[in-house]
Amino acid sequence: MPKAPFSFPNSSPLVVGSIGDADTLAAATPESLAKECDIAEIRLDLLHREFFTSGAALWQHLLPFPLLFTARCHSEGSPFDLDLETRIRMLTTALPDASLIDIEAMSASAMGELVREIISKDIPWVASYHDFLRLPSRMKLDTHAEIAREAGATAFKAAARMQTPADITELASFQMSDVGIPLATMGMGDLAPVSRLLCAQVGSVLNYGYIGEKETAPGQWSASRLRECIRSLKPIR
Repeated sequence: MPKAPFSFPNSSPLVVGSIGDADTLAAATPESLAKECDIAEIRLDLLHREFFTSGAALWQHLLPFPLLFTARCHSEGSPFDLDLETRIRMLTTALPDASLIDIEAMSASAMGELVREIISKDIPWVASYHDFLRLPSRMKLDTHAEIAREAGATAFKAAARMQTPADITELASFQMSDVGIPLATMGMGDLAPVSRLLCAQVGSVLNYGYIGEKETAPGQWSASRLRECIRSLKPIR
């Protein structure tokens, strides 16, 4: 079944349900996903062993539900140190079924040929940046947002560990700024849950939770709970 047309970014915050284990992926259906999230993220790096056996058959039972494909690099959070060629191969295989693609902002140049193909196929893509230790400086966030914008990304995603309540308000302040590209921001760690609600309330275009029993990043809500909470909030602009 072909993928359904998908418009991004949306006028309201979207919830991404992240899937990182094969049992959860196999058990999911378009109907079950629709009850939990707006987009399902397929973490190809976490599913690489199954991918090498099954390829696109891993996820095609989920179509036409909107799918976001990610092949995260080790330096930005994957437990697996997959080489560039392997990650490009996985993402290329996913393109016919992709509503969105995630590529790290710092990988955009090395994956330039793939990025150009994504753009030529009119597939929205998210340039992402992760810091699992601390909130980066505003200058570093602005720099990565500029890299994303110049690479032709549809949105820039920034995820960082929140160490203090002040980090949460600083991340929300960045979310509310105009950097010339739609933003998706979220915290990680013990303060992540409240940060994800606040960032969604001030305009984060993509807001990540997990599907199944396993987080794919520290401090995630379940996708269904996150969506329920976000829908109860009034936007702050």
